[in-house]
Amino acid sequence: MRQAVILSGGFGTRLAHIIADVPKPMAPISNKPFLDYIITQLKLQNFDSFIFLTGYKSESIEKHFKDLKGACFINEQSPLGTGGAILNALKSLNDEFFVINGDTFFDIDFSILEYFSKNKPCTIALRYSNNIERYGFVEIDENYKIKTFIEKGNLPKDRIDGYINGGIYYFKKETLFPFVELYKNKKISLENEIFPKLINENKIYALPIGGCFIDIGIPKDYYKAQELIPNWIKKETKPALFVDKDGTIIENTTYPHGKNFNLINSTIDIVKSYAEKNYHIIMVTNQAGIAKNKFSLKQMQEGFEEIKSVYHKQGITFDDIEFCPYHKDGVIKEYSYDTLLRKPNPGMILQACEKLRIDLKNSIMLGDKLDIDNIKLPYLKCEII
Repeated sequence: MRQAVILSGGFGTRLAHIIADVPKPMAPISNKPFLDYIITQLKLQNFDSFIFLTGYKSESIEKHFKDLKGACFINEQSPLGTGGAILNALKSLNDEFFVINGDTFFDIDFSILEYFSKNKPCTIALRYSNNIERYGFVEIDENYKIKTFIEKGNLPKDRIDGYINGGIYYFKKETLFPFVELYKNKKISLENEIFPKLINENKIYALPIGGCFIDIGIPKDYYKAQELIPNWIKKETKPALFVDKDGTIIENTTYPHGKNFNLINSTIDIVKSYAEKNYHIIMVTNQAGIAKNKFSLKQMQEGFEEIKSVYHKQGITFDDIEFCPYHKDGVIKEYSYDTLLRKPNPGMILQACEKLRIDLKNSIMLGDKLDIDNIKLPYLKCEII
């Protein structure tokens, strides 16, 4: 049994002039409440217990979901915050459960998060973002333990991207026991009171994972969600073959670019075999030559187009091309950054997952170098040619 604890008590202050008559999680998206989309996705992933933690205008949520099998409603009489609401509901929670923000759509594979979280007290699902100025970011170590939360007002100048809190959490119930007496009936947040204590005790992990993401908390994103979410759920979910360029698709000369290159023919056969099995075909390539002024974006794109043309003649279409033009030792200032886009970091993989609905658990990264192409995701299989 998978149990979802859905934080549904938000006032929606920043959306008040748009949706004044319902709580934020019930804001209409293409004529359906936002929560409908979350519940539909959870049911497809074998969730059968739904705990709605309600507050503001709770009656609209209870009325809409009263016939949902496995639904339970726990209403806070006064605002308790995200942490207080969960502690208030502890008696109704399973030994293991997921917490989901009721105003955030993050379409992840929960089985990946669940498998990773075995024997761990708490795990946060992370999303890759190139807009950390809005969110801040989460810093993790090589074992996926959270080191710290960097607030948006304290961002280092040499960072352009990072992992942000995706609004989905895995908990072992016992992890919260020490907080019950400490914060009983108090208004607290997970982010400000509970998570920092778990970091200090080395009890909280975070897993970067991919999927469509949108937080409807501000008008701009609420309007964007009107088309994004309905269109996203219509997409077919299928695995991807992520394939490196230099040394895998073409011979790796010194900063290859443009149309002058030698194809590796054996790779064409490999890629074609996956295309015939209905995999997404996605090129992911470090292009540090941009940062180091070895070639231009135009020359790089010319090379991409030539590769696409040759592969198209073999019946192969690239569904996406992700590239990283950054390098910390670059000579062009706008590209002289360290970044999670650069392999073996997984930024390009996770970025592709917001464009295409990818079954990451059954996807493969194909490359030619263990140290670069062995992508840092514990659930992604990597193969070296």
